[in-house]
Amino acid sequence: MTLKEYKDQNNLSYARLAKLIGVSHATVARRYCLPKEHKDHMIPKLKFMIAIMTVTGGAVTPNDFYAEQKW
Repeated sequence: MTLKEYKDQNNLSYARLAKLIGVSHATVARRYCLPKEHKDHMIPKLKFMIAIMTVTGGAVTPNDFYAEQKW
């Protein structure tokens, strides 16, 4: 599940999501939610990745932030 899907399913605003995961601003949370191929997409640093996994109860994992490899 992507962070955006989690946000939408739980009716969270970007500001609320940012507060839950401990980032400084809603814009950072929004960038975590952008599609992987978007130029502004950001992959969270370790401490925020851990917070995301904790807040989402493991529904969002580090793999969800990376594009699938087509071998």
